[in-house]
Amino acid sequence: QHRHRHRTTNTTYDAMSLRPSSAPPIQDMPPPGGFKKIDMGRYLPSRGPKGWQLWAGTSALIMYGYYQVGQGNQARIQQKMQERKVRYALIPLIQAEADREYMERELVNLRREAEIMKDVVDERGNKWVPGASQFYGGQWLPRRIGHFMPKW
Repeated sequence: QHRHRHRTTNTTYDAMSLRPSSAPPIQDMPPPGGFKKIDMGRYLPSRGPKGWQLWAGTSALIMYGYYQVGQGNQARIQQKMQERKVRYALIPLIQAEADREYMERELVNLRREAEIMKDVVDERGNKWVPGASQFYGGQWLPRRIGHFMPKW
């Protein structure tokens, strides 16, 4: 029982395994005068713009984008400045309106206070004065008005 495979006879294999003869090898050579030059431009389609054209176009687009961003920033700054000027111009009117509303509420509160405290006398025998401070701090502060105002 042989464990080795038997070698099949293959003429190509046998011919390749022979030692070369002493004759010089035969090498394929180009024809005299060389091969005909192939015009590759004729067979390849245009592949788009050149590298410098891509670079220039991209640079121009980026510069235009930055220009637009700058213009938008300037317009937004100008818009904010206009809004601020309008606000500054309206502050006296808005403050006057708020003061008028405060005085209306204050008068209503003073009338209520006068009605509620009409019979009250302090420890010195003086009658209660509506709107007079019960504290002697000397600094005037507006009364706490409404639910959301801070307590002083």
